[in-house]
Amino acid sequence: MKKLLTIILLLNCIVGFAFDTNGNFGIKQQGSLEAYQQYVGKTFFFREAYGNLETWKKSGFSYNESYAGKVFSISKIAVKDVVLNDKPNKEVTVSAVSSDGKTKVKFKGYEEVSVKYSLWSGIKRFPLIGYMPIVFTEPFDEFKKQHIGELVSNDMVKDQYEITDCFMGKGVGTDYPTSEVNVTVKNKRTGESLSCVYSKVNIAPFADALKGSYKTALVRVEKPENSSDRYGETKTITDAGVDKYSYNDNVIDILIYGTKEQFNFVLKNVSQHSLKLIWNEAAFVGLDGTSSKIMHVGIKYSERESDQPATTIIKGAKIDDCATPTSNVYYDEGYKIGYTTYGNGWKTRSMLPKEYKGKEAGEVRLMLPIQIKDVVNEYTFVFKVYYTYDHPELLNAEKL
Repeated sequence: MKKLLTIILLLNCIVGFAFDTNGNFGIKQQGSLEAYQQYVGKTFFFREAYGNLETWKKSGFSYNESYAGKVFSISKIAVKDVVLNDKPNKEVTVSAVSSDGKTKVKFKGYEEVSVKYSLWSGIKRFPLIGYMPIVFTEPFDEFKKQHIGELVSNDMVKDQYEITDCFMGKGVGTDYPTSEVNVTVKNKRTGESLSCVYSKVNIAPFADALKGSYKTALVRVEKPENSSDRYGETKTITDAGVDKYSYNDNVIDILIYGTKEQFNFVLKNVSQHSLKLIWNEAAFVGLDGTSSKIMHVGIKYSERESDQPATTIIKGAKIDDCATPTSNVYYDEGYKIGYTTYGNGWKTRSMLPKEYKGKEAGEVRLMLPIQIKDVVNEYTFVFKVYYTYDHPELLNAEKL
C-alpha cells in the first residue's frame, strides 16, 4: 500500500509540471487560445536565436545579454487572427514578468510561415510561435538532472567522459533549422572539457581518438603461370614513415606504394633483355570492381584517354613513374564571383574511401603489362585497403 501511494505521488508530481513543449523545451504550437493557456504561470528564460527558423526580429522583443540567467513567468497569452503578407495567420502574444517582479516583457510569434521579399531590404521572415527562443525551466531542469553526471564511453576508446553541463546552443553544421541541446563533457583521465550537441555525445568526444584514414598494403603479386619465375619475392620497406613494397623476380625489381590518388613506383629491369611497359593496356580496378585505364607521368590531363606510347627500359635501367586511374581525373568548373572564377582546374578523386567502412574496405588492383621480347607478362599488384588510426595509444588494443 505504501509503495502504491509513493507511485501515485510521483505521478502527480510529474503531471504537476507536464505540458506541451517543442523539442527545445519551448512553446509548442497549439490549435486554440484555450490550449495556449497551459503555459500561463510557467517559468522560462530567454536565449539567443539560432538556426534558420529561430529569430527575435519582428517579435516585439529585443534580446540581449542582460536577459541571460533571468527567469520569467508567463502572465498572459492572447491569440488573434491577422493578415500577414496578404495571407491569413494567427498572432500569438505572450506577456511575462521577471521572478523579482521588476521587469515586464511581451513578445509575439505566428503560427504560419510568413516571409517577405524586398528589393531593398532583402528577405524578412516573421517569428514562428513554435520556434521562439525560450526555454521552460521545469522540463529543462529535469533533463539536466537526468543527464549531468552521466558517463559516456566508446568500446574502442580507453577514455571515458562525464557530462558536466547542459545548455541550449548551436546545431550541427552551418545550415541547421533550430538550436539544439548542447552538453559539456569532461575527460575523466585528463580533465579536459569539450562541448557538443547532445545528439552527438556518443560520437564527438571520441572523434580525435578514432581519427584515421585508409591506406593500401601490397598483399600479393599475380602474373601468368607460364612466367619463367612465377612467384618472386615481396617485402615491406618503411621510408620516412611511408610503407613501400618491394617485389622482385628474374625480370623486374619494383618498389611501389599507393597514396590516396595514385600508385608511385620505381621499376628496374633486372633481365638480360630490354623491357617495354605497355601503358595502353595497363589497368586499375577499384574497390567496387570497376576497371579504369591509367595515366602516368608526362601525360596531359586533357589527353588521359588518348594513346600512351610504351616506355622502353633497357637492361639494368629503371624508371620512376606513377599510375593514376583516369576515371578519377576530372575538370572542376569552379564557381564565379563577378567576373572571376575560383576553384576551377583539373582534380583527382581519391581511390580510397573517405568515410569509415570497416577495418578493411576491400582490395584495389594495378595491372602493369611488361613485354620482354614478344611476350607480354601481366603483373597484377593486389593491395588491401585498410584503416589506420592516428592515435592507437588512445584505443583499446583488443578492439583494433
